[in-house]
Amino acid sequence: MASALEQFVNSVRQLSAQGQMTQLCELINKSGELLAKNLSHLDTVLGALDVQEHSLGVLAVLFVKFSMPSVPDFETLFSQVQLFISTCNGEHIRYATDTFAGLCHQLTNALVERKQVRNNI
Repeated sequence: MASALEQFVNSVRQLSAQGQMTQLCELINKSGELLAKNLSHLDTVLGALDVQEHSLGVLAVLFVKFSMPSVPDFETLFSQVQLFISTCNGEHIRYATDTFAGLCHQLTNALVERKQVRNNI
């Protein structure tokens, strides 16, 4: 994993552990370009974060993955988002409701485009 991504992961872990959600949101807002430039490493970033403890960091990574012009492995991303939605920490997500809603909207649109409308949406 690239050092800038390692720093992102460490900051997400530290700020989450300290309960500094506002500062974490600021970090995430500044990190969108970093995440987008390192798309091939985002699954590694997801593996380094715990959904319950680092929900805002996981949300940011999934949002960036869905924002890319094409999703190389939709089924994997669908599974990641589905797991995230069912297990994320609601107390964390309340700091990023617009991003959470945006992720759900992206998921819905992707399923409709693929004519894979499921009972989940």
